[in-house]
Amino acid sequence: MRTVVIAAHGCPVWCLGPYGNEWIATPNLDRLAAEGVTFDRHYAKHPDALGGRADWWGISSPSPPTPLPRGERGAIIRASRPTFDAPSHFYARFAEVFDARPETDRSPFAPLLELLPSVLDKLGDDALIWIETDRLIPPWFAPADVFEVYCEDLIEDADDDAGPVVPWTDPPVDWFDRDDLASWELLHRSFATAVTSFDADVGRIFDLLRAKGWDQTASWAFTSDFGYPLGHHGLLGPHRPWLHEEFVHVPLIVRRPGGAGAGERMWAFTQPEDVLSVSRDPTASAPNRPQVISIADISGHREAALRTDTHALLLPLQEPNDEPREPQLYEKPNDRWELNDVRQPNLGLADEMEAELRKHLG
Repeated sequence: MRTVVIAAHGCPVWCLGPYGNEWIATPNLDRLAAEGVTFDRHYAKHPDALGGRADWWGISSPSPPTPLPRGERGAIIRASRPTFDAPSHFYARFAEVFDARPETDRSPFAPLLELLPSVLDKLGDDALIWIETDRLIPPWFAPADVFEVYCEDLIEDADDDAGPVVPWTDPPVDWFDRDDLASWELLHRSFATAVTSFDADVGRIFDLLRAKGWDQTASWAFTSDFGYPLGHHGLLGPHRPWLHEEFVHVPLIVRRPGGAGAGERMWAFTQPEDVLSVSRDPTASAPNRPQVISIADISGHREAALRTDTHALLLPLQEPNDEPREPQLYEKPNDRWELNDVRQPNLGLADEMEAELRKHLG
């Protein structure tokens, strides 16, 4: 069966309409969810670009990638900057690799939109097209007209002596002061600009698929490998592996051929290794997972997390040159953004979850 997957590095769920965001415009992804199936509890296992690919594509180093089924053709389109490329052996499961690199003098998706029709024509009925994009990783593409919509009040209230209000498109990977409300507003509105611009280009991809009849003959999926942290817990960018919701809770929306199952929501836990199965088999149901585990290692800082129906445990494993952090426990689903650590009054449960998590760490 034909399958098209759009994998957006760094896209969290909180910025998307299908997951409850009411102030960032994402009409095309909203329509995808209305015509498809939204997986509400999809979590990254290894929240980084290489880890996400390894989980998606069945790569277990040093073993070679699992090839596609016999007779199926696979193509990957790299619509991202070369700095986001994986090592060459990561692409071994694909028969063809196409580059549609962003260009500085026009919309980053312009090369992709020009290339995609020929790729669609070239591939047959049993085709997997995987589109990688880093549009939501800084520096962001933030068109002035979209930015002005999100920042009209900031622009009107700006001090003339301070100069014009411009998008903050390339914030540093560093600690972030949540009390700096002016920086918070500019950061999040700049990101909103990037998200809405990205959604518009995703809509153009969907228009091409519809024009080619792939809305009836193909399954479409939208997902991500991790969410880019934007200060919610004092982190800007992947500065530390703190596995809170904004970092590891990522989208998975699947539109099946002809819109089968339109508007459904799946509450079952899913992880990246499930993406291809639920995307490519219209009859596939979400796996019955009682829990999900995430593990991250960023510059020697390591953390693991275990999430169940009722709680999330975050377990620091190594924090060199930092003050030691205690494990944290959060109630689910009530404490969506993990603001109230309830470990102290629930030490027994926290210890049980830590023991379960450590069994999976080896």
